[in-house]
Amino acid sequence: MPSLLPPNTTKFESNFDSTFSRISQIEISTRQFNDPMKAPYSVLPWLAWEKSVDIWNKNWSESQKRQTIQNAYKVHSSKGTIGSLETALSSLGYQTKIQEWFTSSPPLKPYTFKLFIEISQERLRAGDLKDIFEVVQTSKNLRSKLLTTSLSIRSDAEIYLAAGLTAGHETQFSRAPGGLYLDGTWALDGEKQLNGVDF
Repeated sequence: MPSLLPPNTTKFESNFDSTFSRISQIEISTRQFNDPMKAPYSVLPWLAWEKSVDIWNKNWSESQKRQTIQNAYKVHSSKGTIGSLETALSSLGYQTKIQEWFTSSPPLKPYTFKLFIEISQERLRAGDLKDIFEVVQTSKNLRSKLLTTSLSIRSDAEIYLAAGLTAGHETQFSRAPGGLYLDGTWALDGEKQLNGVDF
C-alpha cells in the first residue's frame, strides 16, 4: 500500500508507517465469531448466550449446536406458534409433525396438540427425548398442552432382493471301502486313526 505521509516525514514516522502497514495483511477472524456456521467450536456457548438460546446441552453434536444458534432468531421471532416449535425441533435434527386440536378428526380437546417425531436409528440417545420435551415446553404457547407423542424410528438400511437359478447334473456318491465318514458312523480298516491321521 502506498504511503500517504507528506514529504517532510521524519524517519520515525516513516518506520512507524511501514511497520503498521503490514497489520492490514493479517487475517482477523473476529467477523466469523458472530456467524454460528463459521465460528470456532469453543465460541459456540458464548454465541448461544448472545443469541438468547433457551435450551442448550453441552452433549449435543456440533451440527446441532450450530443449527440451534442459527435458528435462534427465527424461533424467538415467532415464539408460541407451531412454526416456532417445528423450527426449534428441526434445529436438533428431528423431523416433526404437529397436529393441533382443530385439525384432527375427530377434534381433540381445545388447545391441545399431538407431536409426531421421526428419528434416525443411529442417532437415538437416552437424553434425546428429554431434550425434545424441554424444547417443546419452551417453544409452545402457554395455553397449549401436549397430549401424546408418537416416536417413529427410521432405518437407513437398504433392502436387497436376490434370486438364483440352478441347473446341473445329478451325481450319486457311494462310500469307498475302509473310508472315514463323519456322518455318525465310523468305518475303519486300520489305515486311519480316529482323528483322521493316516498310519
